[in-house]
Amino acid sequence: MAKILIIDDEKGVCEEFSGLLRDESHQVDTALSGREGIEKAQGQSYDVIFLDVLMPKMEGREALAEIKKVSKSPVVIMSGYLPTHKEKEIIQAGAFASLKKPLDLKQVYSLIQKALDSKPK
Repeated sequence: MAKILIIDDEKGVCEEFSGLLRDESHQVDTALSGREGIEKAQGQSYDVIFLDVLMPKMEGREALAEIKKVSKSPVVIMSGYLPTHKEKEIIQAGAFASLKKPLDLKQVYSLIQKALDSKPK
């Protein structure tokens, strides 16, 4: 079981994604903005954070930079469209991995396991 934070401005995505993860016995929190996600990441420790790239007010890259200041949690970026050069920039900025939407659940579960495996024991 992992403790997971999903940051996405689309409420439906948060609800559906968190429901699927809860069905697998994970503990899930959601945030509908980058700012809300940063506040949650600052206040709690997560095994992995899933972060949408394209959000209003604060894009994922900016949110990633702020999250990295307050949390050691691995951050997986998510996007429906992310050019390869932008994906590389975000990975270099500290993202753990990236996922394309619609999400492939096998990839999601694999990344959760990798994040758990990478935690200091």
